[in-house]
Amino acid sequence: MKDKYLICVKTDKSLGDRAFVESFLKGWLSGVSQELRPERFDFGEPIRRKVAEEGIESVIDAWLNGPAPMMFKRVSKPKFVVDTSWRRHKGLDPRQFPWHCTVWLDFSAGDVLALELFRFLIAHFEPGFGWATSYLDEREKHFITFMDRIGQVETFAGLDPGKALPGIYWATYFGRWAVAKVGAEKFDSLNAYRVERYCDGILVLAYPSCRLAGSPEARQAEEKIKEHLGRELFFDKSKVDIESLKTRPEDAAVIEAKIAEVKKRRAQR
Repeated sequence: MKDKYLICVKTDKSLGDRAFVESFLKGWLSGVSQELRPERFDFGEPIRRKVAEEGIESVIDAWLNGPAPMMFKRVSKPKFVVDTSWRRHKGLDPRQFPWHCTVWLDFSAGDVLALELFRFLIAHFEPGFGWATSYLDEREKHFITFMDRIGQVETFAGLDPGKALPGIYWATYFGRWAVAKVGAEKFDSLNAYRVERYCDGILVLAYPSCRLAGSPEARQAEEKIKEHLGRELFFDKSKVDIESLKTRPEDAAVIEAKIAEVKKRRAQR
């Protein structure tokens, strides 16, 4: 599988607010490097609607009034796909930062542009936590496969900041909430490739380039940072309780009954 930059911000910000939408989209379409501007948008794959043809006001209107959170795409180099996830009301969702914006950006963009896009998203989404790494690095740290009662399950775990922070990556952003959780004083003495205050939080670069993500050198740097900030604060894939992820017997029975019903209907056609 070809690797890419994986950039993600997790937020509880109201993403249906017109002021946010206008500031974010107008800034994205004019206030960042040309190579980082989206060219297409839609409410899911395939992403076909062209920004240049429909105009910024149509994109804003679609975000505010469309049937689902939007996806964006750039077809010129460097290519990227962006997925947003949010609802107008949190409801019973227990997650502290339930909304996200995730970018899969071609490695041809380079670290400078990847960091520019990451900073741009941080400034607008005001995340509690965010990260920039490679897709394969995130997959290695968070992707889990196991056999459930209804078959093989493949899922990502530990990506929602709450009791634990997702991890340390090439670039890790600790928003105000995450800084308070860790303890602001710990960042004053943190020895990393780069530590800087940005917006209302702290941006930490563990090593010089995202190209190192997943390497022994990168893992060593990440572990040193975790040790300094508090290893117990971070998600550890090796400690995931697989049994807690499995479908309850009563739920499995309902699912299996629905599958059997669908199969029966198909057979009767």
